[in-house]
Amino acid sequence: MRKAAAWLETALAGSLSPSVRRVMHIELSMSLAYGVFYAMIIPFTQVVLRRLGATVDMLAIYTALLFVGSVFTSFSIVLMRRRRTINIIIFCWLLGRSLFLLTAFISGAVPLMAIGILFWLAEAFVIPAYTRVIQKIYPESGRGKVMSTVRMGRVSVILLVTPLAGWALDKVGYQVLFPIGALFGILATFLFTRMDVDEGELPPRQTKTFAELLQIVRTDRNFANYLFCYALFGLGGLMSWPLYPLVQVDRLQLSYSEIGLLGLIESLTWFFSYLLWGRTIDKRGGLFVVRAICAISIVTPLTYMSAQSLWMLLPSAIARGLGMAGFELGRISAGIQLADPDRVTEYAALQSTVVGLRGLVAPLITVGLLRLGVPHSTIFMLSVLFLALAWIAFGRVQAPTPGDEGYSERQKLRYRWPFRRRISRV
Repeated sequence: MRKAAAWLETALAGSLSPSVRRVMHIELSMSLAYGVFYAMIIPFTQVVLRRLGATVDMLAIYTALLFVGSVFTSFSIVLMRRRRTINIIIFCWLLGRSLFLLTAFISGAVPLMAIGILFWLAEAFVIPAYTRVIQKIYPESGRGKVMSTVRMGRVSVILLVTPLAGWALDKVGYQVLFPIGALFGILATFLFTRMDVDEGELPPRQTKTFAELLQIVRTDRNFANYLFCYALFGLGGLMSWPLYPLVQVDRLQLSYSEIGLLGLIESLTWFFSYLLWGRTIDKRGGLFVVRAICAISIVTPLTYMSAQSLWMLLPSAIARGLGMAGFELGRISAGIQLADPDRVTEYAALQSTVVGLRGLVAPLITVGLLRLGVPHSTIFMLSVLFLALAWIAFGRVQAPTPGDEGYSERQKLRYRWPFRRRISRV
């Protein structure tokens, strides 16, 4: 059994040094617990909100506010100038995931919206920090395969738990299921603290003010073009988001179990596509994957625009599964690929800020169009148009060939309790 597991690990992640393998195992255990948390809560939140009486406007506002955390990721740069990177990650994860324990005591759409917004704020706030951790703990040559292996473990759990969670939601309701899911999210956070690698002296942050952060955009025109394409991509993908629960609940009248079935198909695709995208990143780079996902994303608004039954949403579930895996791996890898190796955190903060801004703006545009009487089909077609324009624009962004990034020597990282120790900075 142990030999079979070792063979499978080598087949998926390649040959790894003992230190990298140990770190990968820790992140894998964390990902398994997070997968249970995700499957029990995230796929069903908007549908629960709709059942609790959330209006179209409320769903659009909720979708927009999910990205507030990404807008404020630049503040995480300020925090990390004087504190260890992993400390910030642990503190935010623990705070955000614990909030879902409160769902046992709420019975309205507005409180649940508030919990969801605060959770995503905390999760997004540490994206630059997590990107830096990934850059440092995994070697560049096989980073895509290692990342995909870890995430395949997480998705395998989501694959198993999502349909069971849909059934349980029909039987016992969100006030029982969501708090149980929160416990697994907390467990995942504590498992991440097992990373026992010494960070040593942290390098000085070159960016000390937000003006210096914006200077990156002014001086690195290639990265600025990438951010513009990224904004177009997000605008096209997110404009239709507030309409998806309406199609599921109002037009098709799907049950939680049927939505769970769609989640199962999505998770199956999500799982197996990591094999594709991890190896593609190692061969072609993260930018190539981001552009491919931009094209694949066109399937979802086209499908929802014409769907008249559950089965007509299957192409969308497959496309979303491909997109979730590719976007997660591609976003991190493209940010590292295009960044100055010594300023990955700053570049990741800019990328995450663009994610947040586009996420805030796109649903509000949708609300404005709906109030003007624009048909749902027109909004879906606008999504398709922006995605197509983004795909064309991505072709103008230049990226180094994998292996030529010239990353500096990896540094060790070790968890300490948040805010316990301050580190002097230059």
